[in-house]
Amino acid sequence: MRDVRVAAAQFEARDGDKDYNLSRIAELTRRAVQQGAEIVSFHECSITGYTFLQTLDRQQLAALAEPVPDGPSTAALIEIAREHSAVVMAGLVEADGERFYNTYVTVSPSGFVTKFSKLHPFINPHLTPGAGYNVIDLCGAKVGFLICYDNNLCENARITALMGAEIIFM
Repeated sequence: MRDVRVAAAQFEARDGDKDYNLSRIAELTRRAVQQGAEIVSFHECSITGYTFLQTLDRQQLAALAEPVPDGPSTAALIEIAREHSAVVMAGLVEADGERFYNTYVTVSPSGFVTKFSKLHPFINPHLTPGAGYNVIDLCGAKVGFLICYDNNLCENARITALMGAEIIFM
């Protein structure tokens, strides 16, 4: 594994305001890359907002959710990655058919890389648990993913490491 410079960026997301949140992601990505970051990692549901999800019914969640990788937020992330020549990671609510997921999206300047859906979602009863673990090659390293509460169960990190992850974005 080579050295990889990662920026962890967090901001106060506006609930349901994807345009604002994506503008913050763009600005913070710019600043992180200026400081040498190759990968910029944002927080859970940074595109959609998070805590307000607990009050949404199924119809409201459906209005917020979008497909990955073919949705507008993934396209916006790809444009941010291209503009700044960096890998960008951010969270949103994904729609996949009739199911909704708390999903973490990874893109690069060349396009969509991967997604990971939270294994243990609990904030909204209409969110479906993710199907499994995800370890990929990224920037010369084996990278895995977990989201928030997934980290409270040590077996999730253990399994991800046993799958070869040298870095786990949590």
